[in-house]
Amino acid sequence: MQRAEIAGSYYELGLEYGRIVSENKLNWWWTPPSAAKIALVKACERKIAIHAPGFLEEIRGLADACQSDYDLVLSNMTVTYWEQSACNVVAVAGTQCRNDRTIFARNHDFDDADRQWVTCFKTSPKNGLRNIGFGFADPGRYDGVNEAGLAIGGAAIWYRHKPQPGLRMNVVMRWVLDTFSDTPSAVEYLKRIPHHEGISYLVADKAGCIARVEAAPEGVDVAMARDGMLAAINQYQSPEMAGRDLEHALGKENLVNRHKKRILAWYEAHKGQIDLDAAKKLCSDHEIGLCDHGEGRSEPFGTIYSWVAELGTGKIHVAHGRPCENEYKIIEIEVS
Repeated sequence: MQRAEIAGSYYELGLEYGRIVSENKLNWWWTPPSAAKIALVKACERKIAIHAPGFLEEIRGLADACQSDYDLVLSNMTVTYWEQSACNVVAVAGTQCRNDRTIFARNHDFDDADRQWVTCFKTSPKNGLRNIGFGFADPGRYDGVNEAGLAIGGAAIWYRHKPQPGLRMNVVMRWVLDTFSDTPSAVEYLKRIPHHEGISYLVADKAGCIARVEAAPEGVDVAMARDGMLAAINQYQSPEMAGRDLEHALGKENLVNRHKKRILAWYEAHKGQIDLDAAKKLCSDHEIGLCDHGEGRSEPFGTIYSWVAELGTGKIHVAHGRPCENEYKIIEIEVS
């Protein structure tokens, strides 16, 4: 797994990571946008400028360090290019855990070819919260935890409609990690911003407040828990959001529903005694757990990294690649 440790203002963060991108030629995948795409990109940029302005400053720094056109970089960072569902996230309140700490478990499923580009970022934004987050060669994050003990992850939804001007998941999760210390404040942010795509976010804090925020350009639905478990899967679970994803059309025995059943069975079997080992077992078992080996997909696909954490400790246990085949290793961040 690649590592990047960056600090400073958002422009300085972009410069710092941009130098890494340039030196290692991590920008090989950037492609010039079509006229239709750039129109959507610029519409998204206007929304980001209101709701996550530092992200755009970081893009400017990244573009400058790579001696690239700002719009070229922007177009490859802020609109969706992935139209299939993937990933699972589970959070359990400390009241149901052996050590009384909230546990957060996350599997990121994607093309096997992109496993080599997975990057663990330790980010210290000026006037923001230090955090550990995971991503690829862009300023966004696809999950992570910050110094205040707030964690976020997302499960992509196979959304029925076209993406709209708004904030993509990598922008949203980056801004949440940098900015918010508790679940209620993060949820209020997720409720008020315009969303670019369909996605199910899971947010949890060290106090045991957990929220699933199912989002689409049309609106959001929020489920909250303080004593129990919530999970984000590749399907809208609330009646209000049902029908806006394509997974509902696949029938009751598709992979998404199987994962949902496995999460519930795991929780019922372990509640009250859940610990890091139990969370790792859920993530790494491909017979009764969530480890994805690409069933039903034509391309090489599956879990390319997995992590679990007790929130508030500053430690994340990370497995790079299939967690059934790779050891979880600890990455730490100073907690506030």
